[in-house]
Amino acid sequence: MENEKICWKCKRVLVGKSTLGLCPDCVNKYGTPAVTIGSGLLLVGGRFLVKNGGKIFKIVVKGAKNLKG
Repeated sequence: MENEKICWKCKRVLVGKSTLGLCPDCVNKYGTPAVTIGSGLLLVGGRFLVKNGGKIFKIVVKGAKNLKG
């Protein structure tokens, strides 16, 4: 009883492995929208990085030179 894992959202006992600490119903309810939002943010961040990669690289190099002295 002490070693049983419990879903952090609905407090059901988890059977098997659960990487997120959620039961299968809660994963379907809360996990899928979180993954969708996360992948969307990753896509937008990737586009920003590709578009401004040169500027970001120059700023990082300049900052490293300033730290080095």
